[in-house]
Amino acid sequence: MSDTAFTYGNILLLYCVFDGDKKSTSLSSPSPSKGNNGNKDPNHGAKNIPDYITGRINLCIETFNVIMSSKPDKHHTSVVIISRNDHTKEIKEKLIAGGVPEQYLEYDSSSKNIESAFNRVINQITKLTNPPCIYFIGSVWQKDIFDSIVVSKFKGYRVLFEGALDNRPFDIVQKEKRLEAPKKGSEYYKRKLTNKSIDALLNYIFPKNKSNKNNNIKP
Repeated sequence: MSDTAFTYGNILLLYCVFDGDKKSTSLSSPSPSKGNNGNKDPNHGAKNIPDYITGRINLCIETFNVIMSSKPDKHHTSVVIISRNDHTKEIKEKLIAGGVPEQYLEYDSSSKNIESAFNRVINQITKLTNPPCIYFIGSVWQKDIFDSIVVSKFKGYRVLFEGALDNRPFDIVQKEKRLEAPKKGSEYYKRKLTNKSIDALLNYIFPKNKSNKNNNIKP
C-alpha cells in the first residue's frame, strides 16, 4: 500500500502484558462506587493489576468513548485485550465496569511482546480493501517501539498511538524497553539513511560556519 487507504472500522490494541511476579499494588476503592457515567468504578477491586496497567485500561476506556461518540463506523470497533490468560478476566471486568460492552471485546493471549501483537494484526488486515484504523494503547515510553514497528510494517495504514503515564522507576522502565525493542526492518534503515542524506545536503547548502565567515568579512 503506497498511500493510506480509506479506513473502515477501528481496532484498539490494549497492551497489558506484564510480569505478574513484580506487580505493584493498584489504587482501588474500599467499596464499590459509581463513575461519572453511572457505571461501576473500573478501578474497584483491581488487586492484581499494577497501577501503570490500570492507567492503560482507563485510557482505553476514554479512547473507546471518543470513538463511539464521534465516528460513523463506531459499531465496527473491537478492543483487543493483549494479556496473559491469568490477567485477562480482571482486565475484561474493568473494561466492562468502565462502560465498554463485552460484545466489543476480543482477546490475544499468545502475543508475548508489542511486535508479535502487531504481527498478528497485520496478518488479519492485509487483504482488506478498507482496513480499520488501529489504536495502540500502552505507556508513553513505548512510543519509540511503536514508531519503529509502524515505519517497518504499517506503511499506508492509519495507526495511532495513545500513551498512558508510567510512574515506575527509570531503571525498571529502561530494562523493559530493551526487552521490548523490535528487530528493525529494512524500511527503518531506509528512513534513517534518507534522514542522514537530507542532513548532509542541508549542511552542504547551509554550513554551520557560514554565518561566522560572513561576520568576519571586513567592509
